[in-house]
Amino acid sequence: MGAGVFIPHDCSTGQCDTCRVRIYDGSVDDRGTRRGDTVLACQARVVSDAVIEFDSVPEPIKVSAILTGIKPLSSEILELSIGLQRSLPFLPGQYVKCSFAGFPYRDYSPTQRVDGTGAIDELIVHVRRLRDGVVSSRLGTGIRIGHKVTVHGPFGSAFHRMGEGRIVLVATGTGWAPVWAIARASRFRQPSREMVVIAGARAVEDLYMRDSLAWLADTGVRTAIATASGLSHQDGNAVMVGRVTDHVPVLNAADTVYAAGNPSMVAAIQALCQMAGATCHSDPFTASQAKPSIRRRLLSFLRREAADPASNPTAGPHT
Repeated sequence: MGAGVFIPHDCSTGQCDTCRVRIYDGSVDDRGTRRGDTVLACQARVVSDAVIEFDSVPEPIKVSAILTGIKPLSSEILELSIGLQRSLPFLPGQYVKCSFAGFPYRDYSPTQRVDGTGAIDELIVHVRRLRDGVVSSRLGTGIRIGHKVTVHGPFGSAFHRMGEGRIVLVATGTGWAPVWAIARASRFRQPSREMVVIAGARAVEDLYMRDSLAWLADTGVRTAIATASGLSHQDGNAVMVGRVTDHVPVLNAADTVYAAGNPSMVAAIQALCQMAGATCHSDPFTASQAKPSIRRRLLSFLRREAADPASNPTAGPHT
């Protein structure tokens, strides 16, 4: 939005949700970004005098840091400990951009360790290792303990807010990182607030958050479940069968819902919230993969041409 009002933002393309604002009065062209009475300021346009509201959040800064720990949480997921050279204020559920020296920035959500520990001068993040990931595939090899890191943030609007209604937290994969941060903040800030927590993965072995779910249950959360879509029947470790969306309770307008993880899951939760009139804060996770090198693309092109010269109308038999 214009009018000379600075609104917190990150991507400016409508992907990060950092600039979502609430419209109280006036006319706004939402350009397809409306969710309830909110729109994305980076895409929407004010077409008359309007009254808007956005949350006060810490101003993004850059902080130098050092990678101090790499711990496997499952066969695919790593816990990274990053020591900060100065404090970096953020709200539970926000994300930061981390650049390991020599590598591009990646978005990670600061959280606590699965046992709830963490220090004020460190960031704990969860990373899914991708075989062709530019960054994640190098963790432990090209990126080792002692590696320099630049942290930029915080960003994002899917952070913990105080409230009176039920709070529903839904996560898949490393989407557990911001959900765990939000869940702990809520238990300490409003221990009597009703909470539902659902965490999912495809395989049981990737449900690295089960100890965290047990902690939530011990603090009085009556619904704190793990679910695996790859299961054919409930296993002996109390893991439920199916997708997280199969276990979301019937929502109502008083609910505040947080969803983080697979984009299709997040979209499904957003749709359920819209139908119920519930408030939804979301953080879809998209994987960053290695781009094929020019040489790999050229070899792929030549193989296609050799197999089917007619596929290129400018190619002759001797190309």
